[in-house]
Amino acid sequence: MSEPVIAAPTPDDAGAWFDFLVAQQAKAYAGIVPGDFAARQEVYRAEWVPGMARGFADPGTARRVVAKVDGVLVGIASIADGPQQWEIGAGFVPSPADRELERLYVAPEYHGRGLGSAMLARIDDGRDLYLWLIDGNEPAQAFYRRRGFVDLDERFRTDASWGDIGMHRMVRRA
Repeated sequence: MSEPVIAAPTPDDAGAWFDFLVAQQAKAYAGIVPGDFAARQEVYRAEWVPGMARGFADPGTARRVVAKVDGVLVGIASIADGPQQWEIGAGFVPSPADRELERLYVAPEYHGRGLGSAMLARIDDGRDLYLWLIDGNEPAQAFYRRRGFVDLDERFRTDASWGDIGMHRMVRRA
């Protein structure tokens, strides 16, 4: 198996990012989200991919990487300023840190090989950082706890496209 190459995403990566994200979420949350989760998310593709491409072209303060093997995505990671608009609307302000780990997904065949850690290290500037974790995703929770994140007593129920499942925040202090 070739070693992944980690780099900043380009606008041309936006469609593959979206597809990879939805596929990995469906795998990571199997048994937690509805069985038709991927189909529920696919309806957002046409709306989200152009905005993602613009964000990849002009990242501002966001920090993102992709990991590819022979041109195929095997990992994505992103950190952005928080709180997000949905957090503000839901009353989750102030956020426990100014930066949010929005995404960190690795293809299952690369789990346990250090790729997630390597991608996180590339985008993490060491400041306080928070994330939202789907309840029941014990492997991810263990991964983040090993990196200093602690669970917060802040709970949120997702919308119907996610199956109204629970999630909570974790934070890591610098």
